[in-house]
Amino acid sequence: MASDAAGCALPLLAVGNATGSTWAAVEAGGTKFRAAIFDNDLQILAEERIPTTTPDETLGAVEAFFAGHPPVKSLGVASFGPLVVDRTMDSYGALAATPKPDWSGAPILGRLAHALGVPADIETDVEAAAVAEYQIGAGRGRSRVGYVTVGTGIGAAFAEDGLPYRGRDHTEMGHIPVRRVGNDTYAGKCPFHGDCLEGMAAGPAIGDRWQADPASLDQREEVWELEAAYLAQLVRVYTYAFAPDIVLFGGGVGTRPRMADRITKAVESDDAGYAVSGPPEVATAGLGENAGLIGAALIARRLDVDGR
Repeated sequence: MASDAAGCALPLLAVGNATGSTWAAVEAGGTKFRAAIFDNDLQILAEERIPTTTPDETLGAVEAFFAGHPPVKSLGVASFGPLVVDRTMDSYGALAATPKPDWSGAPILGRLAHALGVPADIETDVEAAAVAEYQIGAGRGRSRVGYVTVGTGIGAAFAEDGLPYRGRDHTEMGHIPVRRVGNDTYAGKCPFHGDCLEGMAAGPAIGDRWQADPASLDQREEVWELEAAYLAQLVRVYTYAFAPDIVLFGGGVGTRPRMADRITKAVESDDAGYAVSGPPEVATAGLGENAGLIGAALIARRLDVDGR
């Protein structure tokens, strides 16, 4: 396990009557969990990074981290998915069927809420990141923010007025069907859908299609033009379904130099002038790898300050 990292500077956010509060935040990932305690200026007071092994071992380590610090007021969790977000279900806050071994059905929210004994809630990692970007990131000042992370997978969410959009399930726009670009004959790499957006444009698909580590393809303009053409199809879905003010791209692929510019150009071509107010702005996300963790802290803040 990594050691605590105290005093890490993050963007400030005034929270009014939360003076003196501390909040617990957990970012649950398929590779690692991040457990942290935030103060009311959204500064990290303590943090631990925990490898994702078995649910009992990993969640037990998270519980031990919080047990070693003074009590907090509330807990927010940002988790990988698929996640049960239907509040009418007894399994609310647990993972649904996932290819991550041993984690299907893991009661992430229920177990951590019971251990800490404080108000707690959960969002997907991309939902939490979308809200964080809306509040203090590159989406600040916009009412409707789309957030996309492109790395080993593709996750996408939409936040309006600081809350994530969801129905009975959270959005899974990384798995939308896409039309093939040009003469692309690549079969796709998604284990569920083959040639969905994730199967055609996530990091593993780039490496498999071009038979090279994506990091070695910097000078291959055709690689990133093709990537932008696929990601532009997601922006088109955002445009017609949610009419966002801005769509932000994060993750190792999404934040590559000039990727936002390439996507913008492809979006203009893909939209073909149909959107009445034009397509949304496309930009690079601003909070980097901290977006999900900050989003988790904002869930805890909302529970403490707003009681919801």
